[in-house]
Amino acid sequence: MRIGYGALGSDLGRYFRSLPKNVQENIMQSGVVFHTEQDMRRCVEYLMESKN
Repeated sequence: MRIGYGALGSDLGRYFRSLPKNVQENIMQSGVVFHTEQDMRRCVEYLMESKN
Protein backbone atom coordinates (compact mmCIF):
# COMPACT_ATOMS: atom_id res chain seq x y z
CA MET A 1 0.00 0.00 0.00
CA ARG A 2 1.38 3.38 -0.97
CA ILE A 3 0.63 6.29 1.33
CA GLY A 4 0.06 9.71 -0.19
CA TYR A 5 1.60 11.89 2.50
CA GLY A 6 0.90 15.02 0.49
CA ALA A 7 -2.84 14.39 0.78
CA LEU A 8 -2.76 14.15 4.56
CA GLY A 9 -4.13 17.13 6.47
CA SER A 10 -2.05 16.36 9.53
CA ASP A 11 1.24 17.88 10.64
CA LEU A 12 2.93 14.97 8.86
CA GLY A 13 1.25 15.87 5.57
CA ARG A 14 2.07 19.56 5.91
CA TYR A 15 5.70 18.77 6.68
CA PHE A 16 5.91 16.39 3.70
CA ARG A 17 4.53 19.06 1.34
CA SER A 18 7.11 21.56 2.65
CA LEU A 19 10.01 19.34 1.57
CA PRO A 20 11.82 19.74 -1.75
CA LYS A 21 10.31 17.60 -4.52
CA ASN A 22 13.38 15.37 -4.77
CA VAL A 23 13.19 14.57 -1.04
CA GLN A 24 9.46 13.83 -1.34
CA GLU A 25 10.21 11.45 -4.20
CA ASN A 26 12.97 9.70 -2.21
CA ILE A 27 10.55 9.17 0.66
CA MET A 28 7.85 7.77 -1.62
CA GLN A 29 10.30 5.46 -3.41
CA SER A 30 11.71 4.16 -0.13
CA GLY A 31 8.41 2.58 0.84
CA VAL A 32 8.97 3.52 4.47
CA VAL A 33 5.73 4.25 6.33
CA PHE A 34 5.95 7.13 8.79
CA HIS A 35 3.44 7.47 11.59
CA THR A 36 4.66 10.76 13.02
CA GLU A 37 6.17 13.98 11.74
CA GLN A 38 9.12 13.44 14.09
CA ASP A 39 9.91 10.08 12.48
CA MET A 40 9.89 11.67 9.04
CA ARG A 41 12.06 14.57 10.24
CA ARG A 42 14.67 12.13 11.55
CA CYS A 43 14.75 10.32 8.22
CA VAL A 44 15.03 13.57 6.23
CA GLU A 45 17.87 14.76 8.47
CA TYR A 46 19.67 11.46 7.87
CA LEU A 47 19.15 11.74 4.10
CA MET A 48 20.48 15.29 4.07
CA GLU A 49 23.53 14.40 6.18
CA SER A 50 24.40 11.37 4.05
CA LYS A 51 24.42 13.52 0.88
CA ASN A 52 27.10 15.80 2.35
